[in-house]
Amino acid sequence: MANVKRLIFDVIVGAYVIIALSIFLPWVLLSIAPHNGTFLAICDFLGWFYSYMCHQLPFRTLYFNDIRMPVCARDTSIYLATALGLLFFRLKGYGTKEFKMNYVLLVLLFLPTALDGFTQLFGFRESTNLLRLIAGFPFGLGYAYLIVWALPLIYVLIDLILAAKNNGDTDSVIKRIKNMVWPFK
Repeated sequence: MANVKRLIFDVIVGAYVIIALSIFLPWVLLSIAPHNGTFLAICDFLGWFYSYMCHQLPFRTLYFNDIRMPVCARDTSIYLATALGLLFFRLKGYGTKEFKMNYVLLVLLFLPTALDGFTQLFGFRESTNLLRLIAGFPFGLGYAYLIVWALPLIYVLIDLILAAKNNGDTDSVIKRIKNMVWPFK
């Protein structure tokens, strides 16, 4: 079962690495051959695909050699940091390990993006693409941390369901959940 859990985590890591790399694909392809029909079709598809996940406002999007990225500056940073964070956690052996959530760390990682986004949303100031990049990076790391914590929690919840179904020892499973979720000792 541990191999299946590791495989699931590896698929998640791989998906985020592919997402992070695909964000830079239009810049790479159109820098090589700006008028290649196949490259243009790939870039159009990526723009369409990411339009469901990002507002893609031109003034909030990064440009390299006059080529627009398929997601905004903040999302570029978030996807890249999530992929890097997941790779880091994978190299450190996480993905199947149970550990206690550090809520303070999670809030601190999400806070820069929240401050940047909400102060802009409510008209206190207009953010810049550089600030969006900087604020998005810790959010992506926090998201990776959340994924690495939540995946083993899902497995423990499945263990609880199976223990309850089989009239097994639910107390030890509940203790594992408490150790992961409850912020106090």
